[in-house]
Amino acid sequence: MLPGELVRPGPDADTTDLVFRENGGSRGRALLIAFASVAGLPIVFGGAGFVITLVMLGFGAGFATALLVAGLFAAAGSLITGPFVASRALRHVRRIQFAPAQAPDRFRFVRAGRPGPWLPIADLARIHLYESIIEPSRGRSQPTDRTLYVATMIGDGHVVSACVTPAPPDALRLKQDLDALLSAVGVPVELETSRRRLPEPPSGPSHSGSAHVAAIVTNMNSGGSGSANTGGSAGGM
Repeated sequence: MLPGELVRPGPDADTTDLVFRENGGSRGRALLIAFASVAGLPIVFGGAGFVITLVMLGFGAGFATALLVAGLFAAAGSLITGPFVASRALRHVRRIQFAPAQAPDRFRFVRAGRPGPWLPIADLARIHLYESIIEPSRGRSQPTDRTLYVATMIGDGHVVSACVTPAPPDALRLKQDLDALLSAVGVPVELETSRRRLPEPPSGPSHSGSAHVAAIVTNMNSGGSGSANTGGSAGGM
């Protein structure tokens, strides 16, 4: 299998992996993922702190006081929110490993920093692929927006969902690869595709306004010429 495919050999070649997101699994990578997830928080809360500074200055507070309050707000917001954001990023399932590599009899979920316990393949009820395709309106050059969600149904009713980033251009190929891996062990793979096209943009107000002005000018010209003809007739009389 090619390295760019979602179903590929695992790092140790003893597994076949369904990869939702690149990397993940090692402790070092988990630290990088956690750091990247919270790196933007100071910027977000810093922007809010800037607004607080302007408001306080508008109410007559000193610049030093306003800056201190804004800085405390940004620092507190980052410290309080950071652990929740990092924890959420670490909980995202990044791949599913199947072992052995062919005709697997067990599987496990791999998150950012740790692989989960092995589960018997009999616990895997089915895999549902939901593909959403949004096409640009006709005549537009924007790229097609694709989103792919993978829902893994466990026999006890538990569902593990993951968003594939970036979405593959061919979800049918992914289904075929999973079928080739799991059909022998009785795990069905379903594909549901939703496709829609963005509506045509409404005509701009400038066009309708121009047409309205043109109609008024036409009416005025018609009325003016009629008045002139009437006046000439009166002069002749």
